[in-house]
Amino acid sequence: MSLIKLTISSLIVTCVVAACSQAAPTQCACLKQAQKVNHLSQAVWSESASHKDSLLLKAALQKKDALCKKLQESTPELLQELKSLCPQ
Repeated sequence: MSLIKLTISSLIVTCVVAACSQAAPTQCACLKQAQKVNHLSQAVWSESASHKDSLLLKAALQKKDALCKKLQESTPELLQELKSLCPQ
């Protein structure tokens, strides 16, 4: 379970940083989806989640992967420079 937590945390951090690499709506959507995944992950990790929450997390991760795919290939410098362009 600890490895799963670490993997999900790493993915979330990567996606949040990557989400705002450009000011396009899809990149900001990636950020919002990463935040949703983070929220659902916290519920699952605290063991207060239901089976439905686990299914929602799985679906949210798949959607995040689709939204954030291009951003994960961007350079860290570009991601940092453009991060402030997405509304929080």
